[in-house]
Amino acid sequence: MRLYLTGLLALIIISLPVSALAQDDDGILSIYEGSDLRYDDQIGFEEFPVVMNDSTVTVVDGIIRRQFCRAPEGRSPLEIMRNYESAIQQENGTVLFRTREPISVEIDENELYTYLGTHRPERGLATNVMSYTRFYLNYTDFMSGRISMADRDAYVIITAGRGEPLAREQDRTYYELITIELEPMELGMVTTESLQHGMETQGRVAIYNIYFDTGESEVKEDSFEALDIIAGFLRAHPENKYLVVGHTDNVGGLDMNLNLSEARASAVVQKLIDEHGIDEEQILSVGVGSAAPLASNSDEDGRARNRRVEIVEL
Repeated sequence: MRLYLTGLLALIIISLPVSALAQDDDGILSIYEGSDLRYDDQIGFEEFPVVMNDSTVTVVDGIIRRQFCRAPEGRSPLEIMRNYESAIQQENGTVLFRTREPISVEIDENELYTYLGTHRPERGLATNVMSYTRFYLNYTDFMSGRISMADRDAYVIITAGRGEPLAREQDRTYYELITIELEPMELGMVTTESLQHGMETQGRVAIYNIYFDTGESEVKEDSFEALDIIAGFLRAHPENKYLVVGHTDNVGGLDMNLNLSEARASAVVQKLIDEHGIDEEQILSVGVGSAAPLASNSDEDGRARNRRVEIVEL
């Protein structure tokens, strides 16, 4: 029997710099400017299924907030979606999956809306809640994404569509936003699980426990555990090739940081080949200096997040 679960999700996150998105008191850019916020359900820390691509759903843990809104008059579902897509990209986030035919999408033999019904409060069938209750019948757009912030990550999903005709709302756009804030990140130990998850969702993983002395490119001995875990992951995926990318903060000159990042990435690759038995054809090194920060370099926390080595799938 088909589950009668409604659900539009839209997870939107922290600091999305788009003029059409309104900022709330918590500093989270959530709703489209001028929208009527109908329901604001702060679920708390729970599990939630996130669509990673057209064939994969992953259950993540995080602080869930669902916001159901009516867009300003004259705004289309596509306009709402494009604003959020632009916001995710401007935050160096990743759009994981987008479709304009969500009703036709099935993943693991489940229709998309069954995933979107998770932790969605039941509000009955009264006329004033009709668009909320029956929204999954009318939604035309779905998008999921992930954004990395200075101290944590969040998954974002946006769904949009027209209101319920039985409530005479078919000419108005409705959308639901859900934010799933993950636990604050520890700038510490890489694990096989974090490597696998990062490659599946973003195609890259930031590594913070490969250590160097300030301004130097020699890999320190206490980096062995991280290198061993990375090597194990690489050996488990011999059919894939990877980049080892060096990143720095912006302290010092541009050329100096570019040269340092290249030297550090090359040193990591050489360690993996010489001491961990990785095939030299499987890994390449590149340095980008301070050109791809994950956070502001205005304070030490941000600079620490920007000093990293990334493993990137080619």
